[in-house]
Amino acid sequence: RRRALAVRAGAVCSIAPESRSDRRRRRSAHRQVETVIAGGLWNTLIDPNQVENTVLNLAINARDAMPEGGKLTLEVANAHLDDAYALAHSEVTPGQYVMLAVTDTGTGMTPEVLRRVFEPFFTTKPEGKGTGLGLAQAFGFTKQSGGHIKIYSELGHGTTIKLYLPRTRREADALDRALP
Repeated sequence: RRRALAVRAGAVCSIAPESRSDRRRRRSAHRQVETVIAGGLWNTLIDPNQVENTVLNLAINARDAMPEGGKLTLEVANAHLDDAYALAHSEVTPGQYVMLAVTDTGTGMTPEVLRRVFEPFFTTKPEGKGTGLGLAQAFGFTKQSGGHIKIYSELGHGTTIKLYLPRTRREADALDRALP
């Protein structure tokens, strides 16, 4: 089901909200979290609530993929998807994007799982531990925003999920200009 987006122009830069309890949980579970935000980020048309929900879903999946601990990296940077990339990925329009990546050093995914990860209700988690909607939501939000989503995964080494959201040359809306 498509949800109407409350879109505004802005930079995707406040992607790691955390509370003290989150920090305690991370330390006790032997997980590290790193946030990498490039300078000079372009604006994109985003629904801030959907961005936050997507990052939260991806971070939860990353946490669950690291039962023995590991490292979660959240990254935001400018990216250019060129003609060669677009030829290899027919759904991509070449151009400038803002890339949001979530990387974990967890268990990784098999090729069979990778083929199904965007299916609604598909999950590898035990019953009661997941709905199978997190990656489907991320896929839907990214596509509805005119973007592209790509997963890189290797068994035993982890997974990176990259969301590419189209750049806009529109100035940031008033709320974003007020942020530090």
